[in-house]
Amino acid sequence: MKLALGTVQFGLNYGVSNRSGKTKTDEVKRILKLAKSASLNTIDTAAAYGDAEAVLGNCAIDDFNIVSKVKPLPNSCNEEEWVHSCLEHTLTDLHLNAIYGLLLHNADDLKKYPSLLNVLYNLKADNKVAKVGLSVYSPNQISEPILEQIDLIQLPANIFDQRFLTADLLKKFKKNKVEVHTRSAFLQGLLLMSEGEWPEYFNPIKQSLEIFHHMAKRLNMTPLALAINYVVGIESIDKVVIGVNSEAQLEEILQALDSKLEPNVFFNELAIEDESFINPAKWQLS
Repeated sequence: MKLALGTVQFGLNYGVSNRSGKTKTDEVKRILKLAKSASLNTIDTAAAYGDAEAVLGNCAIDDFNIVSKVKPLPNSCNEEEWVHSCLEHTLTDLHLNAIYGLLLHNADDLKKYPSLLNVLYNLKADNKVAKVGLSVYSPNQISEPILEQIDLIQLPANIFDQRFLTADLLKKFKKNKVEVHTRSAFLQGLLLMSEGEWPEYFNPIKQSLEIFHHMAKRLNMTPLALAINYVVGIESIDKVVIGVNSEAQLEEILQALDSKLEPNVFFNELAIEDESFINPAKWQLS
């Protein structure tokens, strides 16, 4: 199963299209049960996702590969103590002795603390984590030296945000045997919103949103099916992280995988370069 389960909604009220708020623990348990039955065996979480890790720790997660992230480092701190403290807090919340992957939530922390990757590798040597790496937002955060030092990377990719695909970075990751996880397949739910429901902030890309919906209709697919199958169909991506608020949403996504995109269908015209619209961290929504 190429999908991985995102958990930010388990700890925070997250998503531009989210009207149900933070997911309740009983619903989280139902989501995890369905995920397990579908052979979805990877969970993506982070210390910065509110109490998401504590919520997971109260559920049955022993059979899942857990990927977490180190909170962004302040301007002045002991980087080794910070990373160790973050991981210990994560392991305590999850009720686990070790996890599959540990990423730096802010890749730019490497500029302030160049030794951070060494700190992560020491944790790997201690069998606290199996793979270490970075969560990135832009291709310019990645250099050749970094590629040779990481096992795992998480990056944004969707039918609008094709930056990492057009920059041939995925090929470099594969060459260096870096496991690639992507997030934001639905662009925080924006791609799934009905025409006319988009916040005014997105008026400058209204035409792109309309073209996307028209393409889905022409291909006889739902917007959800088109969005998820676009990313899942990229061979060099290992896991596609998807966030859900309910068991029903996960079921809908799993069913959407039955729709297949023809390999000769291209979506270059939908690529957007302006990070104001493809990087949710830069959205200015009132």
